[in-house]
Amino acid sequence: MSEMFLGFPFDLHGGGLDLIFPHHENEIAQSCCAHGAETFARYWMHNGYLVVNGEKMSKSLGNFFTVRELLEKGWPGEVIRLVLIGTHYRQPLDFTEEALKQARTRLDRWYRALGQIASVAQGMSGDTEGDAEFDAALLDDLNTPLALS
Repeated sequence: MSEMFLGFPFDLHGGGLDLIFPHHENEIAQSCCAHGAETFARYWMHNGYLVVNGEKMSKSLGNFFTVRELLEKGWPGEVIRLVLIGTHYRQPLDFTEEALKQARTRLDRWYRALGQIASVAQGMSGDTEGDAEFDAALLDDLNTPLALS
């Protein structure tokens, strides 16, 4: 076995719920045999479907777009990222223009609040209780919606 793998070719492996069987099952069998590993990955993360206006995103349905296209339309990357982490990774994510608008509004509100408290916060120590709640949410199956709340 390659020393590079240390028993696990990957720490984290992910993909859509639709890839669990047969794709990931085949991938595990092939990779473990090829590399002499007993286990393929330490953690598996299977995400929910990306839907657009209630329908699964699909090239054949014509509701497919790329991040590059969204950026070219003027949507900032931070707005796109906020939409993507606003739903738990295992749940379906309905990606709509309305969700982008709401994320932009939310970010604007956060930036205004940060601007207002910036001078007050200088020299203050961090909010360890808030940090602990944030960390606990992320440690709870990467619950980003709870962490953001």
